[in-house]
Amino acid sequence: MAPFSTRLPIAAVTVALLSVDLLSVELSAQSPEAPPPQSPAAKPATASQATAARFEFPTDDYQRGLRGRGNFGVLITAKGSPFAGSYHLAEDVWLPAGTKVRSIGNGVVRYSDFSPSWKDDAGVVHWNLGNVIVVEHALDPPVAGLTHVCSFYVHLGADRRVALGDTVQKGQVLGCIGKDRSEENGLYPAHLHFGLHRGPYHQIPPSWRREVETMARTVGIVGDRAPVRGEVEFVRQSPSSVLVRSKGDGATVLLSLLVGSTAPEHPPADIMAWCSGYGDRQTVDEWLRPSKWIAARIEAESASSPASARAPK
Repeated sequence: MAPFSTRLPIAAVTVALLSVDLLSVELSAQSPEAPPPQSPAAKPATASQATAARFEFPTDDYQRGLRGRGNFGVLITAKGSPFAGSYHLAEDVWLPAGTKVRSIGNGVVRYSDFSPSWKDDAGVVHWNLGNVIVVEHALDPPVAGLTHVCSFYVHLGADRRVALGDTVQKGQVLGCIGKDRSEENGLYPAHLHFGLHRGPYHQIPPSWRREVETMARTVGIVGDRAPVRGEVEFVRQSPSSVLVRSKGDGATVLLSLLVGSTAPEHPPADIMAWCSGYGDRQTVDEWLRPSKWIAARIEAESASSPASARAPK
């Protein structure tokens, strides 16, 4: 039920892109404290030109929308769930459809597209992301060793207001929460799935690396001329592709870091494989708890402001 499939000769590698949210009743149960057009005028820029020094939450009433502590890192245990045994990698923000969604900080749009959910001939629904935006934020100075983070906005409405390569400012409206159970939001109950991933958009995610290494050590990977087996090394070929080479016999295979949609009609552009909704326990460590991280940035900025420095103790 993964909404994206792999590109290039990577068919032998199963990239676990679990980017589907559960139905609202299941997600609410997982919350520990749950109560009852593109922008043609924007100019492309590099991440270094859009340094993010300050941050804010992506919506008004963000904390209220979390329904208590939120569901970041929560183990899915609901019976019948396709994600039972996996962990939720973001925070679900339960606010009304039409709620404005803003960029959490200055940055560059690395992805903006629509990935529709669809039903196959057997009547099985393939759940996709709906409208989704990814913004890369440069951190200058670095924060806890991080030079970049990426904000991940999922289940938006059709009125996405930014395009690939646009420079955005903190607080700039990116779109809004999609209509309840509509095509535009992927047929989900109205909410924002908001994630915060460590590092730049283009990267070799640890989860992807582990998947490839495990495949090579066990069944092997179909290579350019011979299967790639045993211990391997990774050689970056482009922002979105990696040459995987056997340390034994030197066999190689070129793999993509991108994944493509399963939608048979109007498939969106490929997206980086780390853009997932669910993963194993180790994958949770690739992500940040958005509410905690952003609150810490706001507090740090407030403490370092001139007004704070002048305030009497």
